[in-house]
Amino acid sequence: MARYSINLAMTAERLPMTTTARPRRRIARALGAALPVVIAVTLAQPAYAAPRDGNHGRWHGSPVAEQPPPSGAFDYTQVEGLTTDRYATVKETLNLPMHDGTEVYVEVTRPADANGQPLTGQWPVIFEASPYHGTLSDREGMRILPDPRDADGVSLGLTGYFVPKGYAVVMMDLRGTGKSDGCLDHLGPKDAQDLKDMVEWSASQPWSNGRVGMTGHSYVGSTPSLAAAMNPEGLETIVPSAGMATMYDHQFQAGVPYFLQWAGPMEAYEQIALERDLPGGEHVGEKPEETGCGLPNSSLTAGEAQLSGQYTSWHGERDWRAGATAADIPVFMVHGVNDNAARVAGMKWFTDRAGRAGDKIWLGQWDHGSGCCPNRRGMQWTYALHAWFDNHLARRDVATGPAAELFLSDGTFEGGRTGDRSQVLTDSQWPPSNARSLTLHPAADGTLAAAAPLTPGSVSFTGDPAGFNDPQGTGGVDFVTEPMARDTVLAGQPAMDLVASVTTPRVHLIGTLYDESPDGERRRISQFAINPELRVGVATPKPVIPGVLMEMQPPGFAMAHDLRAGHRLALRFTTSDPDKVPTFAVDPRVTIATGPGGTLLQVPVVDSPALAEDTVPFSLDEGTAGGPAQTGETASVTPAAGAPQRTPVTIAFHEFDVQAGFDNAALLVSAVPSLDADIDLYLQRQNADGTWSADLTSGGSSSLTEEQLRYAGPAPGRYRVEVHNWAGAPNTRVDLTLTYLNSSGEAGAQP
Repeated sequence: MARYSINLAMTAERLPMTTTARPRRRIARALGAALPVVIAVTLAQPAYAAPRDGNHGRWHGSPVAEQPPPSGAFDYTQVEGLTTDRYATVKETLNLPMHDGTEVYVEVTRPADANGQPLTGQWPVIFEASPYHGTLSDREGMRILPDPRDADGVSLGLTGYFVPKGYAVVMMDLRGTGKSDGCLDHLGPKDAQDLKDMVEWSASQPWSNGRVGMTGHSYVGSTPSLAAAMNPEGLETIVPSAGMATMYDHQFQAGVPYFLQWAGPMEAYEQIALERDLPGGEHVGEKPEETGCGLPNSSLTAGEAQLSGQYTSWHGERDWRAGATAADIPVFMVHGVNDNAARVAGMKWFTDRAGRAGDKIWLGQWDHGSGCCPNRRGMQWTYALHAWFDNHLARRDVATGPAAELFLSDGTFEGGRTGDRSQVLTDSQWPPSNARSLTLHPAADGTLAAAAPLTPGSVSFTGDPAGFNDPQGTGGVDFVTEPMARDTVLAGQPAMDLVASVTTPRVHLIGTLYDESPDGERRRISQFAINPELRVGVATPKPVIPGVLMEMQPPGFAMAHDLRAGHRLALRFTTSDPDKVPTFAVDPRVTIATGPGGTLLQVPVVDSPALAEDTVPFSLDEGTAGGPAQTGETASVTPAAGAPQRTPVTIAFHEFDVQAGFDNAALLVSAVPSLDADIDLYLQRQNADGTWSADLTSGGSSSLTEEQLRYAGPAPGRYRVEVHNWAGAPNTRVDLTLTYLNSSGEAGAQP
């Protein structure tokens, strides 16, 4: 194996310390999907008052006349002038010493001739830095770019897609992971310096054109923001997907721990680093003295603060928000408002860029996409990334689409997370340029209205941990608006002034904002949370005095939602929720103050939203566009047992055929267990040799009564649904319904 040395100028850089729901899912799943987000878009107070009907405080949105909608959603598959396949590829492996002498493992794939010999030339560079290489993911970039796939259903990834088009792709194992030496740094100062070194090394190689772009998803979507904060020579753009710029946002929402991700920096990432040094691991025997050496760098060193949620020096050493916000490069941010592993709170650093010229954002309803994709946009994502890198790295004059695209869906919460779509809101920036803040006031009678109550009031409830399993079945209090008189788009950063008292020294206060449909079904569209001890700042604990009202500003999740006519907004306060760890949820009396000087909510309302129907193709072979979708089918399967591991006794299959000649734009699979059970779904396609592909997509919520999977543009062929009884009684029957949708969203006939 070749060994290279790099001599780069080192500039020690320390950034100043700053302060600033997912249902019951398992700690084991934190390993592959971890990385959060907190957004703070401060919108100016509007100069108008929303019209009200009588004394009900009914609000209709902006009185401004609506502008004509765009002619249609931007179709990235139609962008002209993109680079095309011209070359074969060749891969080189290297061990490169970093600033402290630690060697990291690197793979470089670049264009070659028909004989596999490297071509002379200077290529734009795409760089991925990951802790998952060799354990949870490949070194080809399949996680960030799952489509297109080859004839066997295997993703081409970054290397297989971009290198034939004239790019060099650099894959790096972060120190202490994969085949790299050293100790896991948890995105600390050593990681940051390594990233700076690697960007500058990539830009300075004779095969490089000096222009480097970074991308990645989840933890790998966080390394680009660290690199940007270090301001390395040659970094021209970053495309972070579901990433963050501070470890604090990965673990806590103002002191309230996120379920699954809270434990990641304590143990989960250490386990990944340890596995590579154990028998069967890629690094076993290389540096036995380094086995488990990252533990002193874990968040456990923060001590009791891991329970209180206090921001400590450990977080300060891993906080790159200021540098990432200030980075003078264009950023293409990709995130899902319902991401259950990288909450849409870690995006704050991008929001603080305040619509900087050249930046771009995709904000959708999707979740973390574990098991399928970085987002739910299929080949639209592939071509959007292609156009972005062609423009910024290859210097081609190609269209990169609107600066802001917010992908909406008006169905269920689970449907939105798995890819349902209705319209696209486009804008010239994020936060939306036409967004205004509308203030809503909770009242003691349970209403939520634009009109402020004239007299002080309060509502009390008993907090308990039951909300971890059922947020509607736990102690809490609700405030609900009148039905909307018109469709109203909410997009931007909500804010809350919470005035409340508690009776225990430490308890979590959680305010969830729902879209409540006319039939009473609720869909979460934002969530606020805080540990009252941290009400004056996450780095500055202040004791709670039982029974005394406190003023707090719990941060909320960014919003992108079309609240339809007839629906209501419902604000529910609890002390536990499926999105959070219920470590401190018991309090006999939590009181929410209303009226003058009491609690209020601010929601961002978009005036004259530029909406277009989201009918662009997600696949290049979606069938005969405009025709009917294939007839659906029903089936039942029965796994023999239930357990978290996918084994022959915990799974069962249903095979089926996707037929040619139909406009099959999407496949929906719904599963209903005969008894309450946590069911997961996986979709695979049969290869030409009769074997089965890796998972094409998956569905894995924590519902005990149903599960759903969605797959865009299924090509004709043989498929199977794998039904995994993750937690349920043995021999639980699962009833499946397969539904096909055409390009217009119309369902095929059902049997």
